[in-house]
Amino acid sequence: MTTSPTTGAPNPLTVALLRNANRTKVRRRVLACARCRKRKLSCDGKVPACSRCVDAGVPCVGFDSSTQREAPRSIADYLEMHIASLEDPRSPPVTLARPGRPHATFPSPAASHESEAHWGPENCTYTDSLISQAMEDSTPAFLGISKAIPILRCVVKGTQIPSKSGPVGATDLNENHPRSIINPQPSVSGLGVIDNKTAVQLFHNFLDRVITQYPIYHRNDVISAFNSIYHPSAQPHADSPRNRYIISIIMAISLSTAARTKQRRANSIAFSLVRHAMQYVPVVATNDLAGLQAMLLLTQYTFLNPSMANLWLLTGLISQAVVDLGLHQELPSDVHVTPYLRDMRRRLFWCAWEMEVAVGAGFLRPITLPTRSYGVAFPTEVDDTAITEAGIDFNGRVSKFMSRRIWLFRQIEAEIISVLHQQEPLPKECDSLEQWMQKIETSILEWHREVYRASAANSDPSYTPRWKEMLLYADIAHPYILVTLFRPSPRIPNPAKEHLLKAFVAAFQVADGYWKQSNASFGNIKYVFHPCHHSFSSAVVFLQALTRCKTEISDRYSWDQVQEWMAIFSRFFSTITERWPAASRCLEEYERLLAPTKKEYLDFLVQKANHVPHQAQPFGNMVGEVYNSDSSNLDEVFNFWTVFNPATTADTTESLAAYAYVPNDWEREFNFGMDVIQETLP
Repeated sequence: MTTSPTTGAPNPLTVALLRNANRTKVRRRVLACARCRKRKLSCDGKVPACSRCVDAGVPCVGFDSSTQREAPRSIADYLEMHIASLEDPRSPPVTLARPGRPHATFPSPAASHESEAHWGPENCTYTDSLISQAMEDSTPAFLGISKAIPILRCVVKGTQIPSKSGPVGATDLNENHPRSIINPQPSVSGLGVIDNKTAVQLFHNFLDRVITQYPIYHRNDVISAFNSIYHPSAQPHADSPRNRYIISIIMAISLSTAARTKQRRANSIAFSLVRHAMQYVPVVATNDLAGLQAMLLLTQYTFLNPSMANLWLLTGLISQAVVDLGLHQELPSDVHVTPYLRDMRRRLFWCAWEMEVAVGAGFLRPITLPTRSYGVAFPTEVDDTAITEAGIDFNGRVSKFMSRRIWLFRQIEAEIISVLHQQEPLPKECDSLEQWMQKIETSILEWHREVYRASAANSDPSYTPRWKEMLLYADIAHPYILVTLFRPSPRIPNPAKEHLLKAFVAAFQVADGYWKQSNASFGNIKYVFHPCHHSFSSAVVFLQALTRCKTEISDRYSWDQVQEWMAIFSRFFSTITERWPAASRCLEEYERLLAPTKKEYLDFLVQKANHVPHQAQPFGNMVGEVYNSDSSNLDEVFNFWTVFNPATTADTTESLAAYAYVPNDWEREFNFGMDVIQETLP
């Protein structure tokens, strides 16, 4: 059994899975190849071939337990081999043994309207009856052990989700505790707790502010799902488990975003809505685009509340889904491939890619999907009202201007992680590491300026709040990239002082920007995963620079300035704790590391004032005892305690659902600051 890296306690993810295994009989995983399964040997599940098959020099094929037949280890690879055999008559027939996936180089993504003219057979995903056959004959890895037991359900079970069953807890017999089994519990169940007026308010907020940033669904699809539940007379018999799953999570996302007061209570109701939606996972977790959309929507909420599920596993499943569904390549030009379908596939690819980069970069871990080679153009930025099954009106109103700029920012972030932390080679156009770093610094500066230019050119008053949100995003992203670029890394364990000073100033700007974001007005998305990880990473860099560059910092900045910047991190962590209680660990750890560093810096200032020579501390001696190891392993700080371990996102605090009672007046309770709007949707 795996244990926590700090306390030695059992890993909550492992404990939950083992407990679940004792209750239900789980079928053998399809990762075991057919040969190992037949010989009753343990299989490591490696791709394209397991170690035993490689050693034996035999083809390694998968096994589908539902059909008791051999199956491809990967649908994507199987289809690519089949395509190659069709294009080259001299090639041998396709068998189930697969080679490694080729790494093709594609041009940078273009806007969708610039790439609609023609898509040839090269670098394209083919759609024919073979896909249906392969999907039927095998179980793709991205959604399940079998078609009846989706892995997505295991990902959610991997966190500490409170349950009415189980041993009696310390509070269960306390009559003064709201969750005591002695006291009757309020009935809180699904979407029935949200009245129509509030639901319409929250849904309009999602349409106006959220779906345009992360266009996982088409606007018409979510409107249809909403009306099937809240206006059934307009769409009789249209209510379905999938619609309830979608709207439950949409309501949770919007509520978490909209509430300006009593955020913990709002989050508890949102948490309960998503928990209620999990009952529909067996229905919605399908091996197709709709199943991928369901995973993406759940992941979007989990960024708001990481206690809900394991982001590391979720984004891994999503990346596998992208490959298995062929979204990483364009569809060929074909009369059956409509502009609507092509645009939706592009939207899903870039939403999935952005989420994986956000998580991978936060943990300084490798990114599954390519970071430089893109075969998929950006989707169109026009509003969904201009995108129909009949075609796309590229002269329509541009509403998705934030999503493309966020994806461009993530490209810069992904390149930094790949080069500095994963030791990937420099781009061909860069002759040296210094030249590459200058290119990255120039790129993020130009990106930041472009956002401000586009905002100044906006002439639509209804977009003003969203442009303000984008400007704040840019003011956070710019210094965050500087911190990530100039901080110590495996490739540059001892950065130049000039670079470390740039990271020092940028570090507190990151935390200050996220503090402003957490206090933003109604409708602004207020994530907690990115702010916590980025701000804590910046805090570590801030303290490292303060330890190494005392002379340079004291020459440039006053003690009052430095002390004010120290407090910015504490202020942010204190604020974000209301949204994610586990963030209190960030505050505790930061202040523990700050105390000796602050004392050391004050001692230096006294010595400097008395003209006493100061003994420079080696950079290898990092802040506090945590950093006494090799400075190239700075990313290990994120494994120092449970909250930042990618394998455990469990919240050890009391359940949020304990406070999920239904408000009498939602507007007054959470101060939405939003006038009542029409109660029907277009």
